[in-house]
Amino acid sequence: MPSYIIFISAFTVSFLLVPVVISVANNRGLVALPGKRHIHTHPTPKFGGIAIASGVLIVSPFIFSFDRVIGSYLAASSLMLLLGIIDDVRIASWKLKLGFSIIATSIVIFGTGVWIENLGNLFGTGDIRLGIWGIPFTFFAVFGVINAINLIDGLNGLACGISSIAFLSFAIFASMIGNETVFYLSVLNLGATLGLFRYNYPKAKIFMGDSGSMFLGLSLAVLALFLTQGEGKVDPMVPVIVLGIPIFDTLRVLLIRMLNRRDPFEPDKTHLHHLMMRSGIHPQHVVKVIWGFSALMSILAFVLYRVEAWVMLLVYCIFAAFLGLFVENLNIIKINKNRKQS
Repeated sequence: MPSYIIFISAFTVSFLLVPVVISVANNRGLVALPGKRHIHTHPTPKFGGIAIASGVLIVSPFIFSFDRVIGSYLAASSLMLLLGIIDDVRIASWKLKLGFSIIATSIVIFGTGVWIENLGNLFGTGDIRLGIWGIPFTFFAVFGVINAINLIDGLNGLACGISSIAFLSFAIFASMIGNETVFYLSVLNLGATLGLFRYNYPKAKIFMGDSGSMFLGLSLAVLALFLTQGEGKVDPMVPVIVLGIPIFDTLRVLLIRMLNRRDPFEPDKTHLHHLMMRSGIHPQHVVKVIWGFSALMSILAFVLYRVEAWVMLLVYCIFAAFLGLFVENLNIIKINKNRKQS
């Protein structure tokens, strides 16, 4: 089946289901209420992730024969969708999220026989091969990506845009190396995600919700796994660079929380988009700037994907340092702004 038909099919299913989800959520009172941790001013339906996931799950049987790889992915992503729905209805604890993530990752690892065995030549001394120890590392990595997408979902269209850029990048990389499974799954997820986008940005008629961020996070993690391990692969640093913005933001926030002896899983407003808004940047401009950073990271991945992993790691660290300076300048702007107001 041509890729454009796959894209259009997933987009159409997702796009047409969004009004249905909005209607059901409104009728049942399943809405996000305005509050201290939110910037929206009126109750807004959640569960946009149901439309995204439906675009993937409904179209998949018409594209793929159900082998172990596809079956494992669909089962694991459906499980994360269920977790997201539970979290949207009533907040799930981090322990429950961890448990679901472990089960979903186990389905992928033991269903496909694929895990992170090779980290590439990260330090210029040869490939780092994890062997069987790659299994626990894969659990950690998948949980990390899921949470990175979940945590950056704080403004209209932000996570949708970042995920779309990543899916497009993965599709191009998969096409370059001839990995049809990753290519078609990436196109499928891209179409389904953009199907929600029109309703999610600039003014949100529906939020993606945890049902969306959990589903997309698992999908991105699994596609990165399939893209970097086995034959016909790209270096493991490539998806790290593509997902560099949410990874950077998550690691920075977790480090700050731990240094301040706070619960690393407790929500707060120290994320990049929060700091940018508090410095006076309009939310829509914040989203566009972060999209721009994400697009730049993907471009870097394409420029660097043929070089050694240690070079990619060095470039990413330099970019992370630049982002750190950017964040510090935001803090200075906020402090000066508060002084002028006092």
